[in-house]
Amino acid sequence: MTTPRAETPPDDGPVDHRTPGAGPGPSVPDTGRQRWLVLLLMGFALCVVVLNNSSLNVAIPELMRDLRVDLPTVQWIVDSYSIVFAGLLIVAGAWSDRWGRKRMTLGGLAVFAVASALAVLATEAWHVVLVRAVLGAAAAFVMPGTLAILLHAFPRRERARAIALWTGIAVLGVALGPVLGGLVVTTSGWSGVFWLNVPPAVAVVLAGVLVVRESADPQRRPTDTLGAMLSVVAVGALVFTVIEAGQHGVLHVRTGLGAAVALTAGVAFVRRLSRTPFPLLELALLRQKRFRGAALGNMLLFFGLAGTLFVLTQRLQVQLGMSPLKAGLAVGPIALTAFAASACSPLVARRLGPRWTVTGGLLLVAAGISVVGWWGGSYEVIAPALVAVGVGFGVATPVATDLLVSTLSEDRASSGSALNDTMQETGFALGVAAVGAVLNRVFVSALDGPGTLQQARAVAEELPVRAGAALLDRADTAFDDAARAALTVAALVTVAGALVAFRLLARGGEGALPQGARHEAGGGSGAPDVAGAPAPGPGAGPAGPRASLTADEHRP
Repeated sequence: MTTPRAETPPDDGPVDHRTPGAGPGPSVPDTGRQRWLVLLLMGFALCVVVLNNSSLNVAIPELMRDLRVDLPTVQWIVDSYSIVFAGLLIVAGAWSDRWGRKRMTLGGLAVFAVASALAVLATEAWHVVLVRAVLGAAAAFVMPGTLAILLHAFPRRERARAIALWTGIAVLGVALGPVLGGLVVTTSGWSGVFWLNVPPAVAVVLAGVLVVRESADPQRRPTDTLGAMLSVVAVGALVFTVIEAGQHGVLHVRTGLGAAVALTAGVAFVRRLSRTPFPLLELALLRQKRFRGAALGNMLLFFGLAGTLFVLTQRLQVQLGMSPLKAGLAVGPIALTAFAASACSPLVARRLGPRWTVTGGLLLVAAGISVVGWWGGSYEVIAPALVAVGVGFGVATPVATDLLVSTLSEDRASSGSALNDTMQETGFALGVAAVGAVLNRVFVSALDGPGTLQQARAVAEELPVRAGAALLDRADTAFDDAARAALTVAALVTVAGALVAFRLLARGGEGALPQGARHEAGGGSGAPDVAGAPAPGPGAGPAGPRASLTADEHRP
């Protein structure tokens, strides 16, 4: 049912800019109760996507034993999702803006539930890779829409708090995933982690049909299919190159071919963006320092976090001998502290400023990763380090996201959100690929024989007692060295993210919001919010018939 257009739109919320025949556009603000229901649904929609990845982490050792796969194959099980997800995010965001965010978000979540249910039929590694790719494609239509729907449901003055709570709900997936995943792996095997996605996904789809309003770009820009294909090839080839470099070396033929394909597709994609009249990605966003600082900071943060979780699950279950359930509980400090910290992030940003909040959060994550890598031989050391990682992640991510969405026009909210999601997921995929590659390379070089710690332990059980004990000692030492090197890479990349954020999120001047973003935010005279844009003042009027104007159009 279409909401009637108000004669006097509210000062501080989105305005319905639809034109006849343009299809659904931004609706007038939801009522207070309704928009908080929308927030819960969009948070849980994102939580389902996060739950899928976090629960799979604790199932990896069991999956390796059951399907008899090596570490590079496991990396492809993890990265098949990320490659497809990252590659399709931009086109999914464009389609959501054109055909409706509610339609695409709930449709993607429905496909996500069906694919998860089918995953239990997998009996070989390539089956799991295929299912994970389908899940990545479905998730690509879920994630951009959740944030874009929030931007249309909440007035500007409430968005920082809404984004913080949305992030916190999603982090619950990180907290519940390892615990629930460990429980189902213990009782029903690794395939049980896929069943975890089905009930919440179905519940969100059914409730979303009733509660969420439709919105879309009234201009309905056509989709650049060629650009989408080039982005998928570029990201996929890049991750393939990193994995092959870790397994076969930088000078191997397959590594060189992958790098050539990634470079060629990447250059072609950038040229396509600059030449097509309807690009999938707005290059103007990348010229804004605030957008680049927030997006790159998030990307490198996810790099460090993904690589850390990849190494940590193997250390907890294989080296420290924890069960999947106990390992899931052991990872809990990251998610629980991130949940609490995300709720406090707007307050921290008001006190310290967005620049120092994001930079400090990234440095805290890097410090926690370093402790896990260098001194993480026992859980008594690992636990407080995970608390530091969780606090840093929970403080930095919501503020960086709010900074980023403050630069977006409402008409293309899904497309802008998709660009951020693409960079985050690319960071996640590269984190698993690069950190996993270093882990594999150092371990194999130090231990002549078994390719993983798990395989070394299996071989040791078949040897005489003395020879088996010696192999276990060498394998543990090799894994410690490999984990130290791999997590050092993760920590250094996260520090690089902090430096990027500090440089690009400067106070005022170059780091300030562009004038176009200020007008879209309301242009009033209120106090600055978390993103640094002024909250709408008492006399702020509607944004006008065009929801997005460029910064140049607003300059005198």
